[in-house]
Amino acid sequence: MNKVSIMTIWLMQLLCMLVEVSGQSPCPQYFTYITDPSTNEIMGQVQIPSPPRNVELHLKVGLSIAVALPTRYVGRLELAHSKEDSVRIVQQGGPLLYRILFPLSRPIPVLTGIWFNDQVYCVGPRAVGPVVTSIVLEHTLYPPQMVPLSQNTPSYVRPSQNTYHPVYIHLPEVQTMRPFFTIPTIQPSRRPTESKKKPLTPRPVTTERIDLSDEIDKNIFLNPNIPQSRPQLQSQPQPSQNNGDCGRSVNTNEINPLISKGMSISPGQWPWLVALFLVKIDFEFQCAGSLVTKRHVITAAHCLKLNAQTNVNIPPSTMLASVGRYRLRDWREAGSVNREIESYMLHPDYTHQGTGDSDLAVLVLRTSVEYSSTIKPVCLWPGPSNLQNVVNKLGFVVGWGRDEFGNPYLAEPRMAKLPIVSQEVCLWSDQRFVSFTSNRTFCAGLKDGSGPCNGDSGSGLVLHDSTTGRYQLRGIVSRSLFDLNEMTCDLTQYVVFVDVAQYMPWINQQISIP
Repeated sequence: MNKVSIMTIWLMQLLCMLVEVSGQSPCPQYFTYITDPSTNEIMGQVQIPSPPRNVELHLKVGLSIAVALPTRYVGRLELAHSKEDSVRIVQQGGPLLYRILFPLSRPIPVLTGIWFNDQVYCVGPRAVGPVVTSIVLEHTLYPPQMVPLSQNTPSYVRPSQNTYHPVYIHLPEVQTMRPFFTIPTIQPSRRPTESKKKPLTPRPVTTERIDLSDEIDKNIFLNPNIPQSRPQLQSQPQPSQNNGDCGRSVNTNEINPLISKGMSISPGQWPWLVALFLVKIDFEFQCAGSLVTKRHVITAAHCLKLNAQTNVNIPPSTMLASVGRYRLRDWREAGSVNREIESYMLHPDYTHQGTGDSDLAVLVLRTSVEYSSTIKPVCLWPGPSNLQNVVNKLGFVVGWGRDEFGNPYLAEPRMAKLPIVSQEVCLWSDQRFVSFTSNRTFCAGLKDGSGPCNGDSGSGLVLHDSTTGRYQLRGIVSRSLFDLNEMTCDLTQYVVFVDVAQYMPWINQQISIP
């Protein structure tokens, strides 16, 4: 009887607490406090009634808590249902539900604002106290149309514990906290800021860093070759088309087709292929890239964003480039070297809005690499930029991305042969391409279920010049349409590539900077 009384009192206290907290919601029609029945953990619930269909759905929630958080964890915003069910509910005209996991069980954060697709749904007062932490959490649900092909894909493609991240933390009168999973201090933006006038030469993205080059060179797990002396930096690397080593492959007569549904290639066959990793607790594969000089790598701009939901740049000092790599997880692989990223430049026209236009970036390695049988640059596009000149030609794409069995990435790279199609053929094939392409992109593919998929972002599409025997970089893997049934890239449709030829003046400018 005594136990029953204690339980009754506890439940009454909990109910009173929930009623009190619930009454603090400035907009109960959109936001309420709920409990997890299994843990009795209090969390927030956001309901967006009848969200629009077939568009990007972006939710931003502001919270305020009257305490300094003890760790960098600031909570999480996630869908209440699975990604697949949420998409279907929206398509059927139903409400979209989100859960907010709070960073602390006490005190309970208060809601300060809800913004949905840049519209204000709710505004509330901040918490009151000597120390107040303000948090903004964001989440984006993409329509079943187009997805970036980076390994860090949107949450509905591949669930991940690191899918949702805060984009802005501020602690008045307390040491500023950093967003989840950033190593150096950065100041992320709340939303992409578009500028009508963009500089012709953007400043490289740099952060305060700890130089790990010596440790990488000395560590046999990260540098199997251990050079006797550190490589000398080149003050002005020359464009790779002027280099006698550029674009030369081995085993060109033994090319194996297809990344998805395909066969493996041989080591050194594509010596300009670069694997880009995020340095966290482990090295996490992010994207592929192409070596164009001893210090420069070209990849897709969206590969350098913290995730698909925000416009926050990944700090260069948290990235590692593996050059000459064949086996993705073999850190002692002979012929490969690892280099820190000193800085990178995103094309000034890139907006991170789902289009392939200007989805281009140039990375600068902290130290140069030496050319060898497994490390060579690809030739940059030397000819005219007219797309009609290359329509129906076969391009080669190599990467470690997702295969037909659903593996997120492969131990060894695969290669695809994709015919380039005209803009008219691409646009007529599916009306959704109108929003995702431009006169600076092109489409390619066999539409047979094969080709680059998630994890292949940043890979180069190269064309073989039979006269010189060299491979020339013409495209960068950017986007694909989305298969709602399979919840992954739709390879029965074309893949969108950045047309490198349209950006050659900018690329040459970047690789000529000391």
